[in-house]
Amino acid sequence: MLERRRRDNRTVGFWCFNPGLGFKKLLKLNPRSVILTSGTLTPLRSFQQELLTDFPVKIENKHVITPAQAKISVITHGVGGVELNFSHKFRDVEAA
Repeated sequence: MLERRRRDNRTVGFWCFNPGLGFKKLLKLNPRSVILTSGTLTPLRSFQQELLTDFPVKIENKHVITPAQAKISVITHGVGGVELNFSHKFRDVEAA
């Protein structure tokens, strides 16, 4: 049976879910360049709105990869053949 950890200290976290506020703070540092790359930034206009900024230089491709370019795998075992189990019950067990 898993040992339950006792929590003596309480923590309160305040989360900001507006990425634009963090990006504005970054831009105040006057970086020479900010390069954002991803396969999921399209449409770029909505991404710019989320970051509360306008990108002066943009490269946006409209293509989609073909099925032959994608590889989908399910990994069931880790190093040494240990079965991977990500259920809540095994959250504190390193080997699972």
